Amino acid sequence: MNLATRMLLPLAAAVSFAAPAMAESVRIPTEGAPAIIVDMQDGWVKNYDDMGNLTFFAEDRSGGLLFRVIEAGPGEAMPSNLQMAEVILSAAGAQPPAPGKPTTFAGGEAESFTSTLTADGVPPIALNVVIRKVGDRHIAVGVTMIPETTDAAGRKKVEAQFARVTITTR
Repeated sequence: MNLATRMLLPLAAAVSFAAPAMAESVRIPTEGAPAIIVDMQDGWVKNYDDMGNLTFFAEDRSGGLLFRVIEAGPGEAMPSNLQMAEVILSAAGAQPPAPGKPTTFAGGEAESFTSTLTADGVPPIALNVVIRKVGDRHIAVGVTMIPETTDAAGRKKVEAQFARVTITTR
C-alpha cells in the first residue's frame, strides 16, 4: 500500500460521534513512536477509525479535530508538506490548499494549509491542515474543522483543544 493510500483522511465522512468521555489523555497511534498525545478536555468525544486517524468532535458541534502520524515506508521518500496537504484535502473533497504558512504544532516548527470543504445541505467548513516533520520518516498531522456558522467562542474552544497536543518520540 503506498503512502498516499495509507494517509487518506476521511474528513467529510468523519461525522460519527462516540459516547461522551471524561477528560483524559489519548494518543495516536495507540502504541509505538512517534505519537501524538492529546489532553482531551470535557465536552469532546473521540473516535479512532479504521484508517489510523483519531478524531475529536465538540459535543456542541462547534468543530472537530483530526490527528494522525504518517510514516514513509522503507526506501520511500516523504513528500513535501504541500504535497501531503494536497492529498489530504483532495481525499476529503475540499478545495486545494492556500499556500503554506509557518506555524507551530505541539511545540515544534510546522506548516499550515487552509482550505474549505463544501457539501450540499451543510454549512461550509474551514479546514486547517498542520504538518510537522518528526524525524526523517514521520510526519504528525493535525486538522481543525470548523463550520462557518461557529461563533467566536466555539472557534476558541476548538483552537484551545488543538493546542493541548504534544508529540512523543518514545
